[in-house]
Amino acid sequence: MIYIEEKGVYQIDCSYAIWSTDQMQNDYRNAKVQLSDVDFIAETANNIYLVEYKNGNIDAAIAHGANFDPSEDKIKVKIAKKFYDSIHYLMVKNKNKPIKYIFIVEYPNADVTTRKMLREEISRKLPFKLQANQPGQLINDFEVLSIDEWNSHEEYSKLPLTPINNS
Repeated sequence: MIYIEEKGVYQIDCSYAIWSTDQMQNDYRNAKVQLSDVDFIAETANNIYLVEYKNGNIDAAIAHGANFDPSEDKIKVKIAKKFYDSIHYLMVKNKNKPIKYIFIVEYPNADVTTRKMLREEISRKLPFKLQANQPGQLINDFEVLSIDEWNSHEEYSKLPLTPINNS
């Protein structure tokens, strides 16, 4: 299954996944539940990937004056909240595999160092410390990656995120 992100510029190919969806928001809306959601979920043989995607570098974002700055506290809180609100959906769908939450982000002047800082700051808002001495796991990993890092990663490259060719 191929899903197109909300601005219609990029697509993620989840054909490799054994189950995937981009319909969490619609399902929440139809149930009249006001929760935040990640953009895509993909289940493979070993993991469930919760994928949040933001791109402040595309023309549609720039044209709307998006000035997306993921270092703002409200953005970091929102990204963490999307994880917590998405866990409910996985429970309802009976999905019980290790969960990796990936924030794919592009914005002006982004680099490996700024993405690492984002990862550290958002990680503190996720349940890693809570589950440290507990038998269960809510989250197994969290990463903040660029599109190139996602596409070149041995594991994630099986779910490529690519520009849509409109020509």
